[in-house]
Amino acid sequence: MFGVRHSDVSIQWNPVVTLVSACFSHLEGDGHCEEGFRCVSRISKFGTGHWGQVDPGKEKIAEDANSAPVYEWGCPFQGEWTENRYESGPGDDQCTDDGDCICIARGSPNMHTELESGHEKVIGRFETESSKANLGHEPQLMTVIPHYFMRTKDGAPFDIENPHSGLGVVKEFDREEWLLKYKEEAPKIQGALDKLRAAIDAEYRSKVQDGAPFVCDGAQPPGEEPSLTKEQTQLGLMRVRRFQVLAADCVNMQDTAAKLAGRPEEESFAPSGKTEGGDELKCYKKKDSAECQQMNCYRGFEDQGFLDRLQLYKTQLDSCSPEEDTKTAEAAAGSLPKAPKTDKGAAGAAPSPKEAEEAGLKEADMKEGGNTEEPTEATKPTEEPAEGKQQSVQPALLGAAFCHPGCAHKARRKYRRANFL
Repeated sequence: MFGVRHSDVSIQWNPVVTLVSACFSHLEGDGHCEEGFRCVSRISKFGTGHWGQVDPGKEKIAEDANSAPVYEWGCPFQGEWTENRYESGPGDDQCTDDGDCICIARGSPNMHTELESGHEKVIGRFETESSKANLGHEPQLMTVIPHYFMRTKDGAPFDIENPHSGLGVVKEFDREEWLLKYKEEAPKIQGALDKLRAAIDAEYRSKVQDGAPFVCDGAQPPGEEPSLTKEQTQLGLMRVRRFQVLAADCVNMQDTAAKLAGRPEEESFAPSGKTEGGDELKCYKKKDSAECQQMNCYRGFEDQGFLDRLQLYKTQLDSCSPEEDTKTAEAAAGSLPKAPKTDKGAAGAAPSPKEAEEAGLKEADMKEGGNTEEPTEATKPTEEPAEGKQQSVQPALLGAAFCHPGCAHKARRKYRRANFL
C-alpha cells in the first residue's frame, strides 16, 4: 500500500483494486479498436450472420468445449454490426461478459483456413487488444468466420457516361448476404465493363490507330482540328480509370464467388443473360444456356490485344493532360503577394534564421575572445570558392544557428578555414 498526503487528506492506492477496475471497466459503455485491429464477437452469444441490424432473438450457437472459441467479424454497436466499435451492457444485443467482443489483429503469422462447402473458417493465434490498461496485447487461439467485400451501387445502375456519377461504395458482408448481393451487383458491373470496353476500343481505333498523327487540343496547326478536344480527353481518361477500377473489382468477385458457392447455381447470375436495360451481357455462359455462369473481367489471354490498345490509348491521353509538376506549383506560389515585413525590434518577433545564425556566431566569438569584426576588403577572398567547397560548408553554417556557443565557434572557424585561408 502506498499513501500520498495532500493537506489533511491521505489518498491510498490499492494495486489489486486498480487492476480489477481496469479489467472490467470496459464492460459498460462504448469501446473501439485500435488501428490495425478489427472487432469480432462470439457466436455463442450472438449467433452468426453479423451484418446489418443486430437481431437479439437470433439463435445462439453452442461451442465445443475442446476447441478454440468461435468468433465472427463484426460487433454490436447501437443496434448495428460494425467493424471496429462495440457496445457493452446487460442487453442481448450488447457485449455482456468478458470475451463476448474482442479486438483482434487483422492478420496472424500462425493461422490456417478451412473451407467446406463454401463455409470458411480461419483458425490461428491472433494478437488481441488487452482489456487491462497499459498491459499490451495478448495472443489468443481462436476460430474466426470472415466477411467478404463487394462494390455496391445501392440499386442503381452504373452511368459510365456521366462524369459526375459515382461508382458506389465497397462494403463487407457475411457469406450468405454476399451471395445474395452478388446476384444483384454482378450484372451491373459486367454491363458497365462491356460498355466501357466497347467505347475505349472504338475511340482508340478511330483516333489513335487510324494512321493520322495524334494531336492534342492546343497543339494543332491553325485551321486544323485536334484528335480530341480537352473535354473528350478528360472523358476518355475517366473511362479508362473506371474500367480499371471495375475490372479489379470483377476479379475479386470472381475469386470470392468461386470460393463461397457451394453449388454451381450459387455462382451463376442474370438468368436472361441481359442487364435490366436489355443489353446483352458478354459474360461466360454454359453451352445452350443464356444464364451467366461466370463474370468476364477482360483479363484473359484473348483480351491481351485490347489491354495493349488500352495502355497505348491512355499514354496518348496522358500526354494531352499532363499532371502539374512541382516547378509549376512553385511558380504559381511565387506569384502570390509576399507577407509584409515585420519590425525587427517589435516585442515577441521571432528572429529569422540568418539573424539567429549571426547572433550565435558573435556570442561564440565574444566568449572565446575572438574578433567579432567583419573581414575588410583586403582580407576578403578575391575568387569565389569552388562549388563543391561551398556545398560542404553550408551545412556547418546552418547548424551554427541551432547549437550552443562552443559549437557555433567551431563552425565559424571551419567557415574561415574554408573561405579565407
